[in-house]
Amino acid sequence: MLKFKELNQNNIKMIHTEKTLSQVINILKERGYTADFNLLQIDDIDQKNHELGELEDLVVEKIYRFAPQNDADDESILYAICNTKNKVKGVFVNGYGISSSASSSEIIDQIRVDILDERDDWAK
Repeated sequence: MLKFKELNQNNIKMIHTEKTLSQVINILKERGYTADFNLLQIDDIDQKNHELGELEDLVVEKIYRFAPQNDADDESILYAICNTKNKVKGVFVNGYGISSSASSSEIIDQIRVDILDERDDWAK
């Protein structure tokens, strides 16, 4: 498995949805993705025994992109993430394009990607 930054961005299967970010977060919560991986900070990466785990234990399983037609500044991307060691599942949200956070992008770039069934849109 490759880390996010090692992938050709054009080959990553992002699911574009008409649902809102909060609707998809709620759907993912129903599927067990309840942790908030946005709590990860670059400074925390070296900490051991953190509930969210270490970056090498995390895998991105789904990626949703939100691009509201009326406001390009609200573009965002949601990552469904699983910790392969302790099985904690959760979400990580970042802006998309010019709205992305450099520190959030730095974290995501270090996480492996293993998209679960690309044809299965959980938010349908």
